Amino acid sequence: MKSRIILSLIILGTAFVGTTVLGHGADKQCINIYVDFGSLNNNTKMSKCVEEIDGMTAIQALQKTDLVLVGTEKYGDAVVCRVNGLPDAKREKCQSMPPENAYWAVIIKRQKTIADPFPKWGWAQTGINDVYLNSGDSLGLVFTENGKVKWPN
Repeated sequence: MKSRIILSLIILGTAFVGTTVLGHGADKQCINIYVDFGSLNNNTKMSKCVEEIDGMTAIQALQKTDLVLVGTEKYGDAVVCRVNGLPDAKREKCQSMPPENAYWAVIIKRQKTIADPFPKWGWAQTGINDVYLNSGDSLGLVFTENGKVKWPN
């Protein structure tokens, strides 16, 4: 009797986790874009769902939004220097890498999977032109000051 109850709980738990994990993002065939302007624009935040094309790069996903991005002279679109005109050209010249104390952080959160049912936001490991995304993944641009990233919930 006890083993049947345990087996039933395992089956129900597996079914629940499988439904939760596999169901996440299934109704949203998109890449979730999150932008936090921080102090540049009164802590304005925005999010958008961008239809995904298999293996789309982060820069391609961002180009499908109404955001205006500026890269740097040295690294082009691989480095985000300015989003919708912020920071302005007086504050940031966009010649090379932005300063370490004020920059646009590019962060990624992969979709839920059975292997990773609770994914967390993390740093992009390459330039945004080399980050590949799939449906259910999230891409964030967060303006960071004094080394403090405001990670999305």
